[in-house]
Amino acid sequence: MKRTVVLSDLHLGRVTTYAHAPEVIAPLVEGFERVMLLGDIIDHWYTHPQQASDLEQRIRATCRSAGVKEVVFFRGNHDACIESGEEFALVDGMLYLHGHAVYHRLAGSGGAAARIRALNEKKFGASRTASRMDRHIWTVVDRMYGRIPMAILSPIAWPWPVMRRIRTLVEEVAPQGGVQGVVLGHSHRPGVRRLDALTLYNLGGWMKNTRAYGFVRDGCRVRLIHIENRSKLLRWGQVLHESELKFPLLRGALADARGSDAAGPARQGSRSRIELG
Repeated sequence: MKRTVVLSDLHLGRVTTYAHAPEVIAPLVEGFERVMLLGDIIDHWYTHPQQASDLEQRIRATCRSAGVKEVVFFRGNHDACIESGEEFALVDGMLYLHGHAVYHRLAGSGGAAARIRALNEKKFGASRTASRMDRHIWTVVDRMYGRIPMAILSPIAWPWPVMRRIRTLVEEVAPQGGVQGVVLGHSHRPGVRRLDALTLYNLGGWMKNTRAYGFVRDGCRVRLIHIENRSKLLRWGQVLHESELKFPLLRGALADARGSDAAGPARQGSRSRIELG
């Protein structure tokens, strides 16, 4: 079982993020075999394609230099336009996803991954990116957004409809059971919540109106840890939650969000899952 760290919602490319450069994650990924990036890592609504590509290459280089062996990218609503990326992943009893999908009704036919892809194409794809690029008004809006505390913008951290959709998604992607927790971002409201037999972990965000957390998995031990990203020296902070997962775990590899809705090996050559040598 690979020692894993999970990060989300860096929003690289925006003026209101503490993630001013990909290299800031270096002290966070050092010592881990796998890094999972749960979406909205590069904000495609505010960056040009070449700039986004350069940022992605720098993320890979940073992880490689830190000794990381595997990097897994996920699609969020701000990077839904990318060609590769996981919609969700089921790994050793934990379900990982960006989280925007459970804030919407997944209409249409097909499995969960197909319906999430359809949502991305309809609401968060290339047309959304093009509507904001090079428009000064959105930079102004972004600066105003960063000044309003997230607790005011989104006063309910765990809306009941969202939790209900999380439960439904877990039942769909793992009908055999065995899922013990769900790790997600998107809402920028960090925290931990119990839902029946599930533990839900939200990683918050790197925007200046909220706080960022990382999820660390080391064997059966899991932790949700605050990321001290508001000073010149970025470092791990206080542990918000720590627990031991119970066996038997659901033994699953990464779900192939590009072609399969069941837990299984990711398709060979998928850029969402990168083995670093």
